[in-house]
Parts: sequence; C-alpha cells; structure tokens
Amino acid sequence: MSLTYRIIFRISFSLLILLSLWAWLFYMAMMDEVTDEVDDALELYAETLMTRSLAGKELPLADNGTNNSYFLREVDEEYARTHPRLSFSDETVYIEVKRETEPARVMKTIFLREDGTYGELTVMTPTIEKDDLYRAIACWVVGLFAVLMLVIIGVSAWVISRSMRPLYRLLGWLDRYNITEQPEPLDNPTRVTEFRKLNETIWNYSLRNRKLFEQQKRFIGNASHELQTPLAICQSRLEMLCNTELSEEQMGEIIKTLQTLEHLSELNRSLLFLSKIDNRQFPEVVAIDVYALLEQTVGEYRRLANKEQVDVHLHEAGRPVWMMNESLAKALVHNLLRNAIIHNTKGGRVDIAVDAEGFVMRNDGVATSLDADCIFDRFYKAGGKPDSTGLGLSIVDAIARLYNLDVSYQFEAGKHTFRVRE
Repeated sequence: MSLTYRIIFRISFSLLILLSLWAWLFYMAMMDEVTDEVDDALELYAETLMTRSLAGKELPLADNGTNNSYFLREVDEEYARTHPRLSFSDETVYIEVKRETEPARVMKTIFLREDGTYGELTVMTPTIEKDDLYRAIACWVVGLFAVLMLVIIGVSAWVISRSMRPLYRLLGWLDRYNITEQPEPLDNPTRVTEFRKLNETIWNYSLRNRKLFEQQKRFIGNASHELQTPLAICQSRLEMLCNTELSEEQMGEIIKTLQTLEHLSELNRSLLFLSKIDNRQFPEVVAIDVYALLEQTVGEYRRLANKEQVDVHLHEAGRPVWMMNESLAKALVHNLLRNAIIHNTKGGRVDIAVDAEGFVMRNDGVATSLDADCIFDRFYKAGGKPDSTGLGLSIVDAIARLYNLDVSYQFEAGKHTFRVRE
C-alpha cells in the first residue's frame, strides 16, 4: 500500500471512531436535556394538581385535550413508606383518544393530605421516539461521514501528492541509479528540511558506494589476474617436467599436481565470473531464443555426454525469448547441462523440456533428494565429485536473480529436476 493511501486510510479510520463517539455523546446529551425539560414540566403540572387537590378544588379532567394526562388514587401508609416519594420512568402508555400506544415520560409522587391519608399522583406526557431519533442521528452521521470522507480523500490526495513530490522524484532517481555507471545529478529542489537532508545523504552514499564498487572491482580483477599468472607458470613448468625422464611415481605426482592447479584455476575464474555478475558488469541485453541456445549447448556437450555414457534428449513445446546478456544466458544453460551430465549415473538420461515459459531439466543421479535450501549456495557439493568447484549452480542462481528468473529444484519420480521460468 502506498504512503498516500495508508495516510488516507488511517485518517478515515480515526475519523470514523471520532464521529461515532461524537454521535453517541450528542445523542446522550440531547436526550438528557429533553428529559430534564420534560421532568420539569411534569413536576410543575403535578404541583398544580396537588395544590388543587389539597385545597379541595375540582381537578381537571384526566383527558383534557392536552398532551398531559394523570390519575390519582388513594394509598395506605405502608405503601407510602415503602415507595419513593418522587420517581420518574420511561414507559409505553395507551392513548385512549388516539387508540394507540406511545412512549411517555411518567412521574409518580406520593403526598400526605391534611386528614392523614396518602395519595399517589401519576402524571405523564408523550415524549419523543428514541428509536426514531437514534436512527435519524445515525443517518445524519453516516451522511456527514460520507461527505467528509470524499472531502478528506480529495484534499489529502492533493496535499500529500504536492508535499511528497520531492520524495517521488528521489525514488525515481534511485530506480534509475546503477552502481556500475556514474550517477546522474540529483536535481531535486525542495524547501522541506527533511527532504533536503535526505537528498544530501543519498547523494553522498551513492558517491561513496560508487567509489567502493570501483575499488572492489579493481581489487577482484587484480587479484584474479595475479593468481592466474603464477598458476599458469606452475602448470607450464610442470608440463615441461612431464617431457623429461621421470619415474612412473614422479609422473603420477606431477599429474595430480597439474589437476589440482587446473581445479584452482577454474575456481579462480568462476569466482571472478560470479563477482562480475554481482557487480552487474554485463549490461548488454539481447533477445535470446532459449530453445536455440539449448539446442546449441546440447551439441557442444555431446562429447562429454558420450564420455560419461549419458543420453541427452531435448523436447520442444514452445520457443520462449528472454531479454538478457548473451554471455550470461550461455553460462546459465552451460552450467545446468554440465551439472546434469557430470552428476549423472552411467547409462543415465538428461531430459530437457522447453515450453512457452521456460524449460525443465531432469537428470538421473543419486537416488535421494539433495538439500533444496542449500543447493544454490556457493561451494555446496553433493554427489561425491571431488573435481567440482561447487560454484556452477551458484552462478545459475546469480544470473537468474539478475534477470528476475525463477529457478528451483525438486526431486520428482527419482529425477533431479531444475525448473527455469520467466
């Protein structure tokens, strides 16, 4: 969720709570005020009736055409002592004239006459329909909330978009930023102190990262070449020794040493290649016909497959085209196919199925699943191949991540299965 929508959502949610609380307090305050006014009117009406009754004057008719009504009855001393002298209540009463029930405010009071008898006077007056009032207030609150929401969304979107414009420009600059290239000038003028500070900080960090990247690239390149040169010299000298008269045991030791040096040289080249991938030193992008690339690679590895006694079969169900660096595309396919052949069994198979989304490569091998969580880690080895560098699948994973390809491993039906999808 974007920052603008998150702010609007939180403002709207807070406003909903505040408006609901305000509506409830308004309803309670209004009902309290109405009740006080009605109670005062009932007390005044009851006082008038009691005064006339105590004075022996004739009382008005109970149904006198007004909204007020009453009735008076005699009560004993026990009743008067056990009941409150004055009480108010909300009740539903039957109106004879209207022949219907309505809500009413009822007041009961007990008074003592001069002759020592007690009377209970009940006066009542119709009051407002609380349910109707509650629904009316709720409707108005909902309407008010809807109007406020529309206003808030419009105003907030405008204010936030105007206020956040420097941030969006900065994010756009960061999207275009490439550590392998000299960064473009950060033209983002703003009068907001926090945004100015953020611009300065990010610009300084970009220059610092660019400098560190160049230093790291030079160091890796120099270190690789410095290692490659003595390795090549050692290999050359050992090969020269092989042309001299040596015992069989000495020749065997030299061959083992040559194999170790070749392994070190390959390891050095793979690490340098991984470093270049991580540093995005392959910016050129072309359209890659994945099926044609796989077909070419299978032909190149036919000799190795025959040597390892492995049958390779390529099946076409589509011809996906990926936009990526040609060298990296070849490296991805070469490492997967070489891995499938080298770690296969004698007389095994490699089946490659190509469809519109990518390809699936299945191969025989050890009869148990490999660790899917570690198989793409650097220097992970499984299958007992001592000459493996443990970097082939790491290179595949690094290339896939660079171009947002989905590469995964599963052990299905006794086959080691690698899927590469766009």
